[in-house]
Amino acid sequence: MTDDAGKDERWKCIMGVLVVAETASAFESSMTFAALPTFYKLFHDPANVGWVITAYLLVAAAATAICGRLGDIYGRSRVLLALLVLATAGSLTSAMANTLEGVIWGRAVQGVAAAVLPLCYGLIRERMPQLKVAWCIGVIAGTASVAAGAGFMLAGLMIDFFTWHWIFYISTAVAAASVVLVALCLPPSPRRAAGARVDIIGGLLFAPAIAGLLLAVTKGQGWGWADGRAWTLLGSSALLLVFWARYELRHPNPLIDVRLFGHRQIALTNAGHALLGLGAMQLAQVLFVLLQQPAWTGVGLGVGATVAALVKLPSALVAAVAAPWGGTLAGRSGARRAMLAGSGILTAGWAALALYHGTVWMVALGTVVTGFGIAVAFSAIINLIVEVAPPARTSELTGLTQVVRVVSMAIGAQLITVALASSTVVNPALGPGRYPDAPAFQLAFYLITGLSALAFLAALLLPARGSMAPQASASTRLQP
Repeated sequence: MTDDAGKDERWKCIMGVLVVAETASAFESSMTFAALPTFYKLFHDPANVGWVITAYLLVAAAATAICGRLGDIYGRSRVLLALLVLATAGSLTSAMANTLEGVIWGRAVQGVAAAVLPLCYGLIRERMPQLKVAWCIGVIAGTASVAAGAGFMLAGLMIDFFTWHWIFYISTAVAAASVVLVALCLPPSPRRAAGARVDIIGGLLFAPAIAGLLLAVTKGQGWGWADGRAWTLLGSSALLLVFWARYELRHPNPLIDVRLFGHRQIALTNAGHALLGLGAMQLAQVLFVLLQQPAWTGVGLGVGATVAALVKLPSALVAAVAAPWGGTLAGRSGARRAMLAGSGILTAGWAALALYHGTVWMVALGTVVTGFGIAVAFSAIINLIVEVAPPARTSELTGLTQVVRVVSMAIGAQLITVALASSTVVNPALGPGRYPDAPAFQLAFYLITGLSALAFLAALLLPARGSMAPQASASTRLQP
């Protein structure tokens, strides 16, 4: 739709439902991290405990694009409801499990919840008045960040005062509440491609290709990059991904239209997203190591885990303001300007951290600045896609941007690990362990600053567009 005709007048109510649905999705993603140390103690198997996270990520990476596209075809509200039902079942499975295998199976089912976010973006475009679209996208982007931070803190409280099972009982309750709200309050979406044949083979090829690529990257360090398993899995997954792309290019009605990635704005937006995933989105990895590392290393700040979490918390909370502001800026001046603002703030924030990270308050201030920048950039990225995406493929394309983020963040985690391991310090007389030294942290900070600057450059190369008013946005969209 290019105007407000037919838009649901209850948009505020619908927006509230989408916020609850994305909160459920964010809880599924974030809360389990707090339970990992407990799982290590209970199950005495660190390698298999890692599958609590890996199983979720593998399903999530494939589900975001595939389920987004299924929502575009069969109706986003229907697919959203189905995913939330599955997420509820997955959470309940993990909550009631007493074995590690049961928790992992539940986590794998919960992975479908990652597709809630692109479906919410598609529903915003489908249901919201045009002048509210950019702002609403910012609100949902902010919800994703704030709810993830709140989920982490809430999970910590459950671990400290109850049992790990309560993490999953809470996510079950929130997911179940979202099921009820979606069923009662969200109008059914139109079937946009009724009678069209679904490209099943495209989905069957895409899922293992992305999952294999992600598994190779995330497990490569544990296996060792000299291990042939890592390179075999990486190479075979890359070949399957190439074969999938060729297949989709030739398909008359592809499940995922890879031709759209030839569009300048979509290509540059995803390139910028990948650069941020490689660098700026690794904030937690660098931050927690720096804050908790012993002071005798010459660079660590020596605080406890609770203080470190409190230092990190404002970077998530600031998203409640930053992401809607980014959406407002995108609506008034175009998403390119919002992306320039977000990536520019990120570059400045990481440059400041590279120069000044010797005290907790300096790190806390830098974290707030970088958290603000990443929230604005995240909001801008989705608005950049929505500005030009065909209405019938909005959830598909925003879902693919989530795939780009997941894969690039997995690769970025390895890059930062290598940077921090490039130069270390050890002193048995002062304490056990080997830690990154000051030059290693400098390398990590400068690497992330450089990647943020490249994301800013990608934003500069984006075509200039006006506001997202109906007249302007209608003329700039790709044709389905």
